[in-house]
Amino acid sequence: MIVKCPSCAARFRLDREKLAGKRVTMRCARCRSPFKVEFPHSSPILPEKKECVMIAHSDPELCGTIKKIVDAAGYDSILGHNGAAVLTVMDKVRPQVAVVDVALQGLYAFEVVDTLRRRPGLANVKIILLSSVYNKAAYKRLPNSLYGADDYIEKHHIPDDLILKINRLLVGAAPASGPTEDGEVEKSGEKLTQAEGASQSLDFIHSVNEKIQTAEDHEVSADDIPESDRAERLARIIVADISLYHQDRIDEGILEGNWSELLATEIKEARRLFSDRFPSPQIQNSKILEAAFLDLLQKRSQELGV
Repeated sequence: MIVKCPSCAARFRLDREKLAGKRVTMRCARCRSPFKVEFPHSSPILPEKKECVMIAHSDPELCGTIKKIVDAAGYDSILGHNGAAVLTVMDKVRPQVAVVDVALQGLYAFEVVDTLRRRPGLANVKIILLSSVYNKAAYKRLPNSLYGADDYIEKHHIPDDLILKINRLLVGAAPASGPTEDGEVEKSGEKLTQAEGASQSLDFIHSVNEKIQTAEDHEVSADDIPESDRAERLARIIVADISLYHQDRIDEGILEGNWSELLATEIKEARRLFSDRFPSPQIQNSKILEAAFLDLLQKRSQELGV
C-alpha cells in the first residue's frame, strides 16, 4: 500500500496485510512531519489507480530517460514525439500532468497550453514546460510568463526537481528536500548516512544528466540525421527557448511592429550559436534560423489575434 506525506507528498510503501486494522503514526523521512495512517481490516485489494504523466518531446531517448524517472516515482507515463501525436494520446488516456518540450515539433509551448485549456476533458491538466536552455549563460533569469502553464523546468534540473514539481502540482504541497533532522535519509526502506545519501543522489543526477546531454547532442549532431534536419531542430530549440524567457518582448514587438529591435540582443546571440554549430555556406544561405523566427512570430501573432 502506498501512502503519501500530506506535507511534502513523499511516498512510502507499507505492508497492508501486517498493519490491517491498525492506526499508526508515521514521521516523514523527508520533511520530518508526523502524520497518521489508518489501515482497514483485510479485504480484497483492488489495483490502485496511478496518476498518469504525459512526456512530450521529439527525442525518443530523452523521453525514455524521463519515463524511467517518472515510473520509478510510482506514476504511470505515456509518450508523444510531436504535437499531433501528443494531443491524440492525451484525448484517449487523459493524464493528470503533461511535461511538454517548449520546442515540440508541430506545436510551440503557447500553442500546446492554449489547445489543452480549450480541449474538453483536458482543461485541468497540469502543464510543466520543458526548456532546453541551449545557451545556459544567456538565461540566468526566470521566465516572466509561462503562457498559462503551471510550471517549468530546465533539462539539467530534471533528475533532482521534476518529481518534486509533479508532486507539488498533484498534491498542492510544496515538497521538502534534503536530509532528515538526525542526519539520515531513507530510500527503498533502507537508512543511509547523510554522506551516503548525498553521494548516491549526486551519482544519480550526474548519470541522468549525461543521458540528457547525449540525447540533446544527438538531435543536432548525429550523422544519421541529414544536416538540414539537424539545423532546423537547433533553430527551433533556440527560438523556442527565447519565446519562453522573453514572452513580454515578443508580444510587445508583435503588437507594436518592432520585434527585431526589442529582440536585437537575443537575435544576435541566436545567430552566433547557430553559426558555431552549422557554419557551412549551404546551411547559412538556407536562412533556416530566420525561417524559425518568422514561424514563431506568425503563430504567436495568430494566438494574439493580430
